[in-house]
This record gives sequence, C-alpha cells and structure tokens, in this order.
Amino acid sequence: MSREAAGDTHFQPLGNPSFRSTEHRPYRSSQNSLLPSESTSSQPPENSRQDALERLAELSRDDRLRALEDLVLNVMAQTGKRIRRWDMHRSFRELGVSGGRAMRLRRALADRTGQTVTSSVLLDHPTPQALARHLEASLLRDGGASVGPAGSESGGPAPRDEDETVAVIGMACRYPGGVQGPDDLWRLVDQGTDAITPLPTDRGWDLTALTDTERGSHNTTYSRGGGFLTEPGLFDAEFFGMTDAEAYATDPQQRLLLETSWEVIEHARIDPSSLRATPTGVFVGVAHQSYSAPLDQEPEELQGHSLVGSLGSSLSGRIAYALGLEGPALTIDTACSSALVCVHLAAQSLRSGESSLAIAGGASINSTPGAFAAISRQRGLAPDGRAKSFSAHADGFALSEGVGLILLERLSDARRNGHPVLAVIRGSAVNQDGTSNGMTAPNAPAQERLIRRALADARLRPDQVDVVEAHSPGTEFGDPVEVRALQATYARDRAPERPLLLGTFKSNIGHSLAAAGAAGVMKMVMALRHGRIPRTLHVEEPTTRVDWSSGTIRLLAEPEPWPETGEPRRAAVSSFGITGTNGHVIVESAPQERADETVGLAGAGSPAGDVPAAVAIADMSSPSVPVPGSADASSAPAVPWLLSARTASGLCDQAARLREHVAARPGLSDLDIGCSLATTRARFEHRAVVVAHDRSALLRGLDALAGGGTSPGLHRSCADDPDADASCVLTLDAAGARLVAEEAPRLHQAFPAFGAQLRALCERAGEELGESVDADALLRAPESGAAPADELRAFLSGLALLHLLESWDVRPGSVTAHPDALALAAHVTGALPFADALRIATVRAHRAEGGPDEDHQEAAEHLTKLVAELSPETPWIPLSLTAGQPLTPDDLCNPALWLRSQASEGTPAPGTTLELRGSGTDVTTRLPLLPDAVGTDAPNVEDRAMRRVGGLLTALAQYEAHIGGVDWGAVLAERGARTVDLPTYPFQRRLFWAPFRAAQEQS
Repeated sequence: MSREAAGDTHFQPLGNPSFRSTEHRPYRSSQNSLLPSESTSSQPPENSRQDALERLAELSRDDRLRALEDLVLNVMAQTGKRIRRWDMHRSFRELGVSGGRAMRLRRALADRTGQTVTSSVLLDHPTPQALARHLEASLLRDGGASVGPAGSESGGPAPRDEDETVAVIGMACRYPGGVQGPDDLWRLVDQGTDAITPLPTDRGWDLTALTDTERGSHNTTYSRGGGFLTEPGLFDAEFFGMTDAEAYATDPQQRLLLETSWEVIEHARIDPSSLRATPTGVFVGVAHQSYSAPLDQEPEELQGHSLVGSLGSSLSGRIAYALGLEGPALTIDTACSSALVCVHLAAQSLRSGESSLAIAGGASINSTPGAFAAISRQRGLAPDGRAKSFSAHADGFALSEGVGLILLERLSDARRNGHPVLAVIRGSAVNQDGTSNGMTAPNAPAQERLIRRALADARLRPDQVDVVEAHSPGTEFGDPVEVRALQATYARDRAPERPLLLGTFKSNIGHSLAAAGAAGVMKMVMALRHGRIPRTLHVEEPTTRVDWSSGTIRLLAEPEPWPETGEPRRAAVSSFGITGTNGHVIVESAPQERADETVGLAGAGSPAGDVPAAVAIADMSSPSVPVPGSADASSAPAVPWLLSARTASGLCDQAARLREHVAARPGLSDLDIGCSLATTRARFEHRAVVVAHDRSALLRGLDALAGGGTSPGLHRSCADDPDADASCVLTLDAAGARLVAEEAPRLHQAFPAFGAQLRALCERAGEELGESVDADALLRAPESGAAPADELRAFLSGLALLHLLESWDVRPGSVTAHPDALALAAHVTGALPFADALRIATVRAHRAEGGPDEDHQEAAEHLTKLVAELSPETPWIPLSLTAGQPLTPDDLCNPALWLRSQASEGTPAPGTTLELRGSGTDVTTRLPLLPDAVGTDAPNVEDRAMRRVGGLLTALAQYEAHIGGVDWGAVLAERGARTVDLPTYPFQRRLFWAPFRAAQEQS
C-alpha cells in the first residue's frame, strides 16, 4: 500500500487497510522494466508497447507510478548510473546525469517508450520521480489508453473556506540557552532561566576592537552580552546535498532553516519525503543578513555560490527546493514582526485553499557584530544585554538570535489526516503604523486597531483572551506604549478578578528579531498544553510610566496556573516591526475532545528501493508472533522498529537517541513506537530493523546498533557499495504452499488482511468452478490428524499470502517454482489469469488424490486438454522451473511441464522462501516465510505454529535491510497502533563558518 502525498490526503486512518484487488495483478519489480526494448522484445515493437500500455492503464495510479519509476531506475542503470529509490527526488544534475549520460538516458527512454524524449523533458521534469510522472501522462495520452480515476493531483486547489480554523501541528526551533526544540524551550521558560551570555568568542569577532563603554562610538558596542546560539555554523551539508563550498557560502540562517524545516515536519509526525510535489507553502521571516561579503572580497572557490547563498528569497526558496514543496514560498522582511506576519499569511493561504500545509516562522543570526554596533550607535541596547521588560529599570533591548518554525494545517484536514493538533490559530491581523512620531517609534492607536481586528477575525470578546505574550523588548518608552494599547483593548471593561496576564519571552533570551514572533507563539502553545504560564524575569519593580492601579492587567512576576474560566485557554502574541508593520495572533487550546497526545495514523513508509549489497542473512526461525489474545504476556506479538539515516554514523546516533527517548518514557507502547518509526520518518540508504517481542530485547537491539555490535533481533543494511545490487527471488513449492494452508488460521489471527484476501479468493474460485469454496473451513484450525492440505487449498492460501506480501510492497525480482506450485507461480508473475491457474490447480489436486490408475490417467488427460487451451502471456518478471532457464509462453503450453511433480524432480522442497542474491553471485541465503524448522525450544505444536507465523516479521526485516521498501504501516495497520512523538533526525553536523566576513565588516 503506497501512500500518495497529494493535496490534503497524507495518511489514511488505521484499521481500514486497503487490499489489492484479487483480480489478475502480477508481481512487478524494480529489477525489470515495464516496457520492452526493441532489442529484447519477442514481439514487434509497436505490438509489444501497445500491450504494455494497455496493461499499464489497468493498474491503479499508485501501481502505475511505481512501475514507471521502476522503468526509469532500470534505464538509468543501463546507461551507467545506478541510483537507489530514495534518491529519486534528487535532481538529475545532483545525481550526475548530464551531457553524454543525459543523452544516453533520453535515447534509452525513447527506445523503451516510443516517446520523443527531448532535452527539455529532463529540464522540465528534473528528477527521476518527476520524469516518471511525466511518462505516465504522456504514455497514456499518446497511447489512447482509457485510464480510471487517478485521484486528485497535488496541485489541485482545496475548497475555499475563509472561516476554516487553522491548527498548529508541529514546531521546531533553535534559541539561546541550548534550546534545540519546543520541549527545550518550555523547560527554559518554565524554569525561569536567564539565557543571556557574554559576546561570543567563536565567530571571528574582534572583541577588543568591538567593545567600548562609551555609548555612540563608531563601530563599537557598549553592550556586554546578548542571546546567542551555540555554534550556529554547524550544519549537515551532505544530508541536504550541498558541497562544502556551497555550505560555506550559504547564510547560516538558510542552513538552520533547512534543518528546522525537516524537524518541524517530523514533529508533526509526518514523513518529510511524503510532502514532495504537494502544495505546501513556506513563509519565512528575516530582518537582516550579515553573512554575505562584497563579491570582490570573496574567496574564489565560494564566488559561484555566494549570490544564492545570501539572497533573502533563498531563505524560503531553499526549503521548498530541498523538500520538493510546490506551494507559495515567500521570504518576508517586516523586521521584528516578520515571523508573526508569516503566520498570518500562512493561515490565509491555508484558508484560501492555496496551500495544503504551511511552514511559517523566521530566522535571525548575528553572523557579524554589525547589528550590535548599529543599535549601540542609537543607544538602544541594554548595557548588560538583558531585556527588563515592563520594569522600572528598563534600559534598552537585548539583541538575540534564533530560528523558529511552526507547521500549520486546516483543522479539518489535520483531524482527517490524523495529525496531532497542538493548538489552533483562532485569529490574526497585520497592519501598519502609518505616519507616526517617527518611522521607528511605536504607535499605540495602530496597536489598538491591530488588536481589535485580530479579535474580530477570531470572533472573540477582549475578556475571552487570558494571556498576552507581549512584544516588549525592554525599552523605557516603547513598553509603556504597548501596555496602553492593551489597556484600551483587552483590559477595557474587564473584571479585576479576571485580569489580563502579561509576560514576554524576551526577558529570558532577549529580542531574536525576525524569529521573535515564532518564539512567542511556541511559548504560548506549550503553556496552553501544560496549563502553566511562566514568569517574566527582571520585573520585580514595574515601570512607573504605566498606571497599574485598575488591576485589569497583571504582570507575570511569578509563574501561575492557567486560569480556569470554563472556556478554552486563549493567548495572544504581539510583534511590532521597527518600520511600523505590526502582527497579532490569537492562539487557542486544541479542541478538548481530540487534544490527546497520540493520534492513530496509517500510511506507507516513504518509498525505498533496492539496497546494493551482497548479503549473508541469519536464520529466520525467530522471533515469534503469537496469536492475538494469548493469555501469556511473555508471548506478546513481535514488534519491528525501523531506523534509517543517510550515513552509518547517523544510523548509530539515531539508535542512541531513540534508546534514550524510550528509556525515559516507559509508558510508551512498543507497537506505537514501531508504527511511528515506520510511518512518520523518511527512509534512507542506511537502515536497520530491530524485531523483538519485549522492550528489553528491543533496547538490546538499539544498544547493539548504536555501538556497532550485533544482536539476535537486529537486521542491518549494507549500503557502502553504490554500484552493487541485491535482488530477491521468490521460491514456491507445494510443501511451502501446504504449510501456508495449514497455518491459515493463525495467519488470519495475526494478520486479518490475510483472511480478507483468502475469503475474496474463495468467493471468486467458487464463481469460476461453479461450486462453493468454503473460506471458513480454510480459516479454521485443522483437527488433529487431519490430512495435508490439497493443491487447491494450497493454491488459494499461498496466493492469499503472496497478495498480502504484495500489499506490504515486498516485490521479488523473479520467481522460481517447483512443479507442484507452478500454477501459483504462473499466476503471480502474470503468465496465467486466475481462472486458468485455478483450474490447473484443481485438476492437479484431483490427480494427486489416491485412487485407481484409471482415475490418475483420466486426470492427466484432463490436464493435457486444459493446457492445450491455455494462452499464456510473457511474465512481467522472470519465471523459471527450479534452477532452469526462464519459462516462455510456449513452455507453459507444454503438457509435460504440468505433469511433472516434486518427487519426479528429485530436489528437496525448501518451502515458500525469499532468496537474496548479491551482485553477480548465487543465492546467498534463503528466508523461509513460514519456517518449518523452528528450533527444539518450541515446547508444543501451537508454539511451533506461532513461530512459523512470526517468521514473517523477521523475513520482512531482512528484506527491508537488504532490499528495502516494506510498507510497515500496512503491516502494523490492524494491530491498533498509534503514532507518538519520537526524536527528530540526528544531523551529522560539521562547522561551516567564514570568520573573515566579520573581520571585513569590522575593518
């Protein structure tokens, strides 16, 4: 079940899995191309292509796109550029496909598809994924095929609803005081931490020349400190596909926004890769950019990257490019109000239907000391670097920095998509001071108008807002102006017993300029959720420039519980730009009935493909998946935990971070963690799966992965050789199919989708045979001493299991069949339709029954006649008999082939297995899906049977580690899993900083 990240449908609810149809739907694989080349096709090229186009049109859109992506991968490999499925979103330029290689790719695609593939096609569709989508449209259009509904395209507008509530579903940030995320931010304000530190010594600033106690001195500052991030130059350039030179030349604001944009999506429990080609908007605020240098002073190796690296538009455009987002991408500069203005614009974009999701926030990094010097010249900074908001001792603002992003979605969509709702944007407004006492002077009447407009947008009375997170930067005259505007709006006619509570985050970290509004929103969202309002620092003696006597406004000199009013909790956040643009946002607690912290989700893991490897894989006999409802707690169903990273070191760090996170939260469900890892995190080339049935074993697996060791339940990929190739061969025989039939009841209990598939197959078989096929009998546990399952039961049960595997995106590259399972193999590879394969299996079942020789002879004659009537097709993927050459349609018309038996072959029956092959080698290992040899420690028949069923999970883990692409969301869908918060991606950062820029500015 692949997930389509289009429009507003990112996920589907758990408990409602969609099964692939039981109609004839053969396996396809990335090992084989969809459309034949002229050199390999056995039919005339036009006939062969038209046949393939007709088959393509019959597929669902998900399957069509997967098949065409396989085609592009295959053709790229033939032209000398092998890539992995998770790289399909990267541009051809980034993948090294240009010049002669691009020409060969275009020619090969033209050969396969009969389409004219010009150089402009690769320019207009610059990634393998986009090229596959283009091929879908052009092939089906030019082929005249009739295509069923494909679902809404990602660019389609959503219904317009100006009154739609907007939800906050994710947050990510970097702020002073070591704040790396919203939980850190909450700890800092909840504990009343002062995060102001001395001027940094690691940015190349000449502090001796910079500092001067004289106010107004040229190119100096009298402020002794401020709010600073720890090592803002650290960045994971490789993760975002940037060269070292490009990273050095890129503004740290861009780099930090890239990392936090990834994290804000993960915080919303969304796989970031699922948002590619969706109308997700990006609204980023900025106030100043101090990292760029004059072109003639740039080192030569950076000059090719400096322009884009320093453009303001790149702050939003870089995010959209890196994540493949196709909604509006705007960089907004209204100075200190930039982030709140972005939240306002993002909410409008969502309500208008322009965006399906929206990232909003801002960034401000002081790469050079220029802002300190400029504001010191105006005598605007506090000498000690601390913001004393609303205090009688206010003496200027504290210059700070930070990055803050918020992910927004229409509330109805968030509920439908199963995304966590942290709070809602109840209303917002933006306005301008116009002509005032000075361009940079605050204006109380303008602020009053702003607040009234936001209240009107929220349809609220002033007394329905409990708290205001003020702009208040700590200036002697500006803070009282803001309080007067609040008194004229929120405090007017307000009862003293329910005063407006007033505070500001700036007292903790200073004024982070374009990122300040995002910090205020995040602080209030966390306070809404915790039910506590943090105190404001340095406000022991309130300013005397405000009349506080009415009691309708109270400063938060101490932390307070959120007042109980009988209504949802509400807070307002203000930001006022130095040039007069003002923003005001009202946030409200999430609707009570759905404010839980864990929300059920489903959906596939992000696309992944073949992992190059020559692999050696361990025995598949453990661990087990007991029947649900077992009274023995020790035999709880096994759980897979999937981890993935761009690099081997990142994978180890991922394991360590998850281990720490889980150990600190013993109440989390193992199953919920597994579901969240599978459905809310992107998949990369380095992967590992830990499979176990208890927490201690899962943690041992994480410990082993983090430390580079081994563990019985740990299955790890080998992604070191990009040119190697691993393939999967499905081996079918009668013994394995009969074992599936015998274990059908337990398979149904462990995976209800298996039972649904089997019932559908039995119903269709009854229609074809003209007699009832009792699915209930197949799903009941066999009585002791019952005869082995006949070939018909084995055929139906085996096909149900293979359909289940296909619904989990387990796709073999070829199929090898032993004679007794050839009907099943011929059907799943597309050589025979269901009806023909079913009749052959039925006749063979009768032939295998005991009886007089004349009955055997009659069955053989019947089978020979039936085979003569077959019209086999060329299999979609190679089909062979045991270790022989691939079978052709002519081979399948030979009755002698169908009259052979396993016994006549004289080869052992390995059971139904997946075999992994390294590049150019023989089979490395066999992975039995239902292992017959389960070990001597299984105490009874029931336990051995459950271990066979449990082998499926371990087989899937091995397949994931070495091939990739298992849809774990579908595997776990029917087990009642929910998504929970997990650690975000462990970026592997290195330092990229150009200290010469600070020196150039100071000189």
